[in-house]
Amino acid sequence: MEAANAKLVEMLHLELEPVGVFLGNADAKCDMQAQPGKRNCVVPFLLSAARGQVVSIDEEGCTCPGGTVGCCFGDGFTRKNPNIHKMLSQGLGDAAPTGAPIHLVEGERFFCDEEVALRWRNSVPFSDAGYPRVVFAPQSRWSEIGAPDLVLVFADPDQISALVTMLGFYSGRAINAIAPFGAACHSIVYAAAQMTADEPMAIMGLFDISQRSKAIANYLSLTMPLGMWNTLGCDLDKSCLTTHAWHQIEARM
Repeated sequence: MEAANAKLVEMLHLELEPVGVFLGNADAKCDMQAQPGKRNCVVPFLLSAARGQVVSIDEEGCTCPGGTVGCCFGDGFTRKNPNIHKMLSQGLGDAAPTGAPIHLVEGERFFCDEEVALRWRNSVPFSDAGYPRVVFAPQSRWSEIGAPDLVLVFADPDQISALVTMLGFYSGRAINAIAPFGAACHSIVYAAAQMTADEPMAIMGLFDISQRSKAIANYLSLTMPLGMWNTLGCDLDKSCLTTHAWHQIEARM
């Protein structure tokens, strides 16, 4: 599948490499590891992997509560930010501690009130697998580590359109991808929940406007179990990437 996956990347004209997500890998040698003691957003680590580095994060280094959830380290909200429902709705207001950041005072306003935000929080598929760490690696370096559990792709709207279309190539299903709300890294925990599904879905992400400044403008992400990614690389000579419609899109890339 390695050659087929490389061909898929070429035909899609991806500027960033697909990122393999290795859940629980404790052995891979990494170029960079998230360090405790500072606020570590997961998105820059994913982008570093998409640009060629092998990166690891454990729970101690995953200091962001949302990132703890996204990286499948369980319910990081309860452990690290029990007031997440207030921050995601209308904020703490006058009850905020002196010097609190503006997003805590005013809220991120993703939900109309705390009760609605709690509905979302209680619907998140927290992982209870107890992984010691998570490794992110570019596709060109998977052979150093093994087969990833998930694949996360940074793609523009044209590339996302092609990938979503191709997900139904063999199944004929109309709905093969879903776009759940969450932090930018929450695509990982949602995709991990798809690994045991009878009809898995790919997860569209990077919708969190509070974190999009840390990502690349005009890009979204698509995350899926490895088996789905491998299927996308099959029969490329028969796929929509060989059509006149795609060639017209290629002309503007």
